[in-house]
Amino acid sequence: MNHDEETPTCSCKVGRNVEQYNLDDLNTELRARRLEAGASLRDLADYVNQRVLAAALTAADVDVTDALYGAVSDDDALTTLYEALASDDTPAERTARVQTRLAQRGVDIEAVEADWVTHPTVRTHLRECLDIETQRTATITADDARDTIEWARTQCANIVDQTVTRLRNANVLETGPLDVTVTIQITCTDCGTTYRPHQLLSRRACACTAADQSDGPTD
Repeated sequence: MNHDEETPTCSCKVGRNVEQYNLDDLNTELRARRLEAGASLRDLADYVNQRVLAAALTAADVDVTDALYGAVSDDDALTTLYEALASDDTPAERTARVQTRLAQRGVDIEAVEADWVTHPTVRTHLRECLDIETQRTATITADDARDTIEWARTQCANIVDQTVTRLRNANVLETGPLDVTVTIQITCTDCGTTYRPHQLLSRRACACTAADQSDGPTD
């Protein structure tokens, strides 16, 4: 087999699939999709599994559209078939029909599904076999966090205010004008110290982990 010299086969599950299903270009595709297109690990796992499925269909001389019930374009057929087998959103009876149809056409679908990989498996393959870093650089900033937390606090207060107003309008509550206030507190479970969001974001560390613990939070 003429494998890509830059991405030799390995003994992990992805590497075994390369050998078993003659997926000579799979590692090159994984590298390009991750490094150039920024594909997620889940997307890469789905890609590997679809390649395995397609190879198994080819080996059994089964056309992918023939395994599906209902019209579907050739471009979407493989993805549609894979989702019918793998998606949690697919009704169980449809999955069973597709599995039966494949088995009747000589595809050992149980063996194929056993060869499918998960995104942790892909992560390990990328890091240990292809030497590709899989850590994503965090893009959130402290200012982003403050804005998001404040938005969530305001939304919560608005929902409570609207609910209480409905109760008053329905004569379930009898009160004077009400003012709803939502306070968010964040507590470190290691030391029990409680912060308001802006305090913790300003400190960037809890008192139990910071080197200087002299300026603890105020109530």
